[in-house]
Amino acid sequence: MRITVVRGDITEQQVDAVVNAANSSLLGGGGVDGAIHRKGGPAILEECRRLRAGHFGGGLPVGQAVATTAGNLPAQWVIHTVGPVYADGQDNLDPLASCFRESLRVADDLGARTVAFPAISTGVYRYPLDEAAYVSLWTLARTATSVDEVRVVLFDQKAYDAFDCAREALDPSDAQVEAELRSVPDATWLEAFSAADALTAEDRDFAWGGGQKTESGAIQMPYPVYSDRVRQLYRSLPGANTDWMKWMPGNPLLRDPARLAGAPVADAARLATVYVRGERFNDGVFGRAVQDGSVDAIIARMRVWYETER
Repeated sequence: MRITVVRGDITEQQVDAVVNAANSSLLGGGGVDGAIHRKGGPAILEECRRLRAGHFGGGLPVGQAVATTAGNLPAQWVIHTVGPVYADGQDNLDPLASCFRESLRVADDLGARTVAFPAISTGVYRYPLDEAAYVSLWTLARTATSVDEVRVVLFDQKAYDAFDCAREALDPSDAQVEAELRSVPDATWLEAFSAADALTAEDRDFAWGGGQKTESGAIQMPYPVYSDRVRQLYRSLPGANTDWMKWMPGNPLLRDPARLAGAPVADAARLATVYVRGERFNDGVFGRAVQDGSVDAIIARMRVWYETER
């Protein structure tokens, strides 16, 4: 499936199906929802009312999707999905990802081959734009579907920039990253696993050096001082040939590395690359990843792959 990101008006996309960021009532609203109903005409609302009179009497649940006619839109169908209202302290990622998976499932049921998506939940539902871009595009990239092309259509430049950055982070593909990992020698894998298994509490509690004046009078920049085991792990941890900077803004795995357990091993390699290459700035990013469990999550996912799939 080809994924593109464009700036434009989703109601003007000539595709088989347009995805609507609907509210649970299915009776229209503001933003993308209102624009689709206005441009598509009353036929869309009539079908939505029939759905409310039938299986969806209580409204369409968050993360689910259902199709109607597209009315006057240059498409055959509208796929309505309800995104989550973002709230601190709750799982926002899974409901948003479900919107994309379920919309593609409905598109497959319809036989749609080209589908246009908006930036679901990023308007009045307040989902942070950078994170939504990652969740949306990575979910699309990993969902099995018969759709040939997905077009994510953004109305303003800020949204386009966020989604375009997230799309670029899809390269290289999961398959290409796995090919890199398969080329890593067994000795390197075993060294990384051995170093990770041997880490102690003292290893994780790294110190800082520098900060003193040199003979020339300049102040030496502070730098992290790692134990031999941490340095061994840093040298041997397999990564990927990715643009690691593009993985930093908005990526939910940086805040919740436990999600790596259910992610492709390519994500573990990408995250390892962020920490290993980020350490070039001597700001302790690798040490903090050792402390907060991120490196443990990376190693755990890589070990499963190494022992069962490689």
